[in-house]
Amino acid sequence: MSKTVRIGIIGLGGIAKKHIKELRAIEECKITAVCDIDGGKLDAVGDELDIPKENRFTDYRELIKSEDVDAVEICTPNYLHVPMAIEAVEAGKPINVEKPLSVDYEDALLLGGKLLEKPVDNMMCFSYRFMPAVRYAKRMMENGEIGKVLNVQVEYLKSSAFMKDRRLEWRFIKKYAGTGVLGDLGVHLVDMASFLFGDIKAVSASKGIVVKQRKFIDSDEIGEVETDDWCSFMADIGDGINANFFITRCALGHVNTIKFDVFGEKGMISFNLNTPDVIYVNKDVENCDKGSLECITVPDEFKITQEQMFVDMVNKKECRYLPTVADGIKMQKVIDAILESSEKRAWVKI
Repeated sequence: MSKTVRIGIIGLGGIAKKHIKELRAIEECKITAVCDIDGGKLDAVGDELDIPKENRFTDYRELIKSEDVDAVEICTPNYLHVPMAIEAVEAGKPINVEKPLSVDYEDALLLGGKLLEKPVDNMMCFSYRFMPAVRYAKRMMENGEIGKVLNVQVEYLKSSAFMKDRRLEWRFIKKYAGTGVLGDLGVHLVDMASFLFGDIKAVSASKGIVVKQRKFIDSDEIGEVETDDWCSFMADIGDGINANFFITRCALGHVNTIKFDVFGEKGMISFNLNTPDVIYVNKDVENCDKGSLECITVPDEFKITQEQMFVDMVNKKECRYLPTVADGIKMQKVIDAILESSEKRAWVKI
């Protein structure tokens, strides 16, 4: 019988809302503690979740030490992920860490080393790996249903760079974020590609900033944007698989569009995660010139939320396709290589 997992959440910004919504729908868990340096936000979320005052923390170390917390969710800016996760590992508590794992590969390795010293159950928030279409596509890949994969076309399209009055938040500052859309959005694509097809072996990339200046958070003074608004790269996935990736927050008309087109020797798979429960397939090689796609509704067995898997992991249940910190470290290495490639204007091996 599953125990009730008592969860503490560090960081109560926008992404934490998604975590909280999913966690509240799970019977086998309870959010018992929250932490944020913003007292107003802390009390608002604490009141909403009926968290006792003594379990509302402004110091994440106190939340981690709390006897009312079995497992820790880290929903803070990128530069804080590793030190907070290390603290939780030291306390022997399972972790669920937001992406990207860090601001660079060397920092990410610190957490990997700590987990080798003191292993605990761990998970990365590669959220789109939990989408039904992605998990069904994985099964199709495992079954060889479209034969050897040849080419992959991937897009992540948002228009958030043009949000009215958006200010110079931490995502636009390199020391806090590391990268812009590359780490914030592109890391999802890199993870999904690695999950579906295999590790990326080399990259050739370019990136740029469209909105170059923004007002500071707390004043009308102007500051410089330091992280990328768009990134485009080619990837060699090995075994003859070539992929093209395009990520932007400057795509007017798109709120959050993620598209994969996978072309194999025996067919193709296409999905758009705006409709995550369906996948499009063509395995009619004899009539390939007709270009028809079959729309398949993904079976229920492929449906699970990110937070349900975290709770299942803590309860020692089987967690197929679980993304771990090891995956986060591997993706960070790819992100660093993409940055290097963009700066050198050359292919970079990983």
